[in-house]
Amino acid sequence: MRPNRPPGVASNAEPAGCHRGGAGVVRTLSVAAVAAAALALGVLPATAATAHAAAKHASKTTVSAPKTAYTHTDVKLSATVKGSGKTPTGTVTFWLGTKKLCRGTLSKGATFCEYKFADPATKRITGKYSGDATHKVSSGTATIAVTNKPTTGGGGGGGGGGPIATTTNITNPAADVYAHADAGTTVTLTATVTPNTGDSVPTGTVAFTLIKFTGTPPPNLECTTTLVDGNAACNVTPAVGTWGFVLYEATYTPTAGSEWTASNSTEYPGDPEHKLVTWDITATALTFSPATATVGDPVTLTADVTDEPMDALASAYGGPDLVNFTIGGVAIPGCTGVAVTDPSDGPDNIATCTYTPTTAGPVTITAAYQGDDYALPSSDTETLTVNS
Repeated sequence: MRPNRPPGVASNAEPAGCHRGGAGVVRTLSVAAVAAAALALGVLPATAATAHAAAKHASKTTVSAPKTAYTHTDVKLSATVKGSGKTPTGTVTFWLGTKKLCRGTLSKGATFCEYKFADPATKRITGKYSGDATHKVSSGTATIAVTNKPTTGGGGGGGGGGPIATTTNITNPAADVYAHADAGTTVTLTATVTPNTGDSVPTGTVAFTLIKFTGTPPPNLECTTTLVDGNAACNVTPAVGTWGFVLYEATYTPTAGSEWTASNSTEYPGDPEHKLVTWDITATALTFSPATATVGDPVTLTADVTDEPMDALASAYGGPDLVNFTIGGVAIPGCTGVAVTDPSDGPDNIATCTYTPTTAGPVTITAAYQGDDYALPSSDTETLTVNS
């Protein structure tokens, strides 16, 4: 018994891909027609047909932009996407290297968006098409020569041409006050650079430098950093034992060839020192009297806190000025919050208290000056030998 033929298929059916038209004439069918016929006959699985139906058309993205443009001015970035079949839909994202600039949604195969470039240079822009249900992704490029606006007189401002003056301001530590930091502890210095007119964002570097220091300025109190969105930040670490009166300024150096002009934090009309930052760094020295102790006998502990020549301690400039004496982090009775005095006939800025040892052996004692509104904290640790 012969198996039943599929409905509509003659007993003398030609092999798939051929069709006899008229006597002795064989016509070749398209691959799509063969696939459709095969599916109808149950020869191809549904997954093959699905893959065939899901095949996407290639797309071509063309990016266009002005050949030249000015910094801080809206620049139109355009793209068109073409492909077979339906009109491509989706989005085009514009990139400068790995930096995303802006994105536009396709309408009738075209889109655009705008971007302001902050610095002058030749920019190679890439537009990346997202693809859609019927079209593959693609990309295109365009090149723009970005330059600063030419000087036309009358001053700049991000929109009228000419150099743009800037203002540099130290923001941390706050201006006109003494900074707070322990010697040996990292402090972050920050500053802002803003244009005097317009809304551009300056680029370049800011250097935090000392314009006054007692003695030779330690190198770890100065630093230079690159502006990020008009903000500068870098770290300094006052060395343990460093002391003296400090005046800081921040100096802005614009990017070479840019439209901004240099400025520094001392440029303030009517008050040239308004933006200076002042530090009075201290040093504490601990001594014992007598130098070697005996169990049961009192010992005078003396902390000499130095901040010359700007003597902000034990004066009207700040306070209270206190010293804590401890052994292994534990306060010595009667030696906590000892006031710093400035005797006229002895060492400047001293704090004293009495300690009576109860056991023999070495004792590690720390004298820590707490600092005040005008002077930085400091400390000293020494070992006292106690005999029985």
